[in-house]
Amino acid sequence: MSKHIELSEQCMAEDCAALGFVFRGTLKKVHIISNIIGYGPMPKSDKEVEQHLTINDEGCVWFSGYNFGYGGEKYEKARSRNFRIEKADTDRLFKALAAYFGNRYDEIFGTDIGNWMMELTNTEGITYKFCGSLCADFDYEGTDLSDLVRNVIGMDDLYVFNGNCKSDIINKITLDYHRVTKIKPGQRPEGAAWEFVTWDYTEHLIIDRATETLEHILNIGTGCKVSHKYEIEGGIESLLEQFDAEDLFSHIEGNPDDVIDSPNETKDYRITIDYKKNTQRVIKGSYDKNGLPEDFADFAEEVFEFIRFYGMGEILDPSVYGKIKRCQSEYIFCSVTFDEGCKSYYYLTDDDSIEVGDFVLVPAGKDNREVIVEVVNIEYFNEEDVPLPVEKTKKIIRKCTNDEFNLPN
Repeated sequence: MSKHIELSEQCMAEDCAALGFVFRGTLKKVHIISNIIGYGPMPKSDKEVEQHLTINDEGCVWFSGYNFGYGGEKYEKARSRNFRIEKADTDRLFKALAAYFGNRYDEIFGTDIGNWMMELTNTEGITYKFCGSLCADFDYEGTDLSDLVRNVIGMDDLYVFNGNCKSDIINKITLDYHRVTKIKPGQRPEGAAWEFVTWDYTEHLIIDRATETLEHILNIGTGCKVSHKYEIEGGIESLLEQFDAEDLFSHIEGNPDDVIDSPNETKDYRITIDYKKNTQRVIKGSYDKNGLPEDFADFAEEVFEFIRFYGMGEILDPSVYGKIKRCQSEYIFCSVTFDEGCKSYYYLTDDDSIEVGDFVLVPAGKDNREVIVEVVNIEYFNEEDVPLPVEKTKKIIRKCTNDEFNLPN
């Protein structure tokens, strides 16, 4: 544990960014030491506990990783790499580091986690030293600096400033469904050698963070293909964030050995999950409750709700194309239902913004108590055609809002 203590003492002894030091000039070289040892159980001898990373403005990279070894007094070098990255990537990284550490920032120091120490050297040969605990979330123009270093260097397992402690994320989920059904026709052509007609049906669901798309493709049969594609900026990312990368589809009960399969039909699936850090994962099995992952129903509900939210549009909606514009001389009669009842009742309104499906407040009963009802139909009538005398028909008070009322589901 001495390395951890030495690093902390060295960090506190020097003027770090947390004490008001900021970088000045043009960045020429970056040197980062990240150590994950904190207070707690001693790591195993083959555990990588410290990483040294150096990058210069020409794109040269030097990396070394050190295992805890035996005793912990001296780490053992376990791996090293020397390579080059593109100059454009180097410039992008150096610009971000110089800009971020060229301003004051808040850093939290902890005693139970690892540390990082960084030296930024400018073209004049002046070295600026910074340090902190290995839990830093440094955001530069919407990008985490630790992730930026990993992406530019091409090494996902770098500790950098946050110890690579952020959980993995799902970049893409592909669900392939395949059903094969043998159908025995009522009449078979004379002389036909076959007994069954085979229906080969597939569906594909692709949720892709990179393209910000959800695509659902149905191959119904030969020459019959239907697809729906949703391009939702920010929405696809939000949908994928609903699923825990570590736990999603982690357990399948499986069918018992004596399960009875249908002789004329098979249903199979293949799920492919692409992660940001981990390697691709593929799950296969029979498409039924026990053959699918235990949390598949929750996944399906999330995706279905996402698709249903965007719906099928308005172009074929009869409530849109069948709506008649009201004449100024006509009365608006709304049919409403109480507590999901079957019978509807007429109420008058002057509010043209009320639509079918809205919840409104109306006077009900002899005491005219205020009740929330649902509008199920809207009709326009001339005075001579009204279904009820206008003077005897009660009026809608106003539309309800979610903030004002607890609306029924």
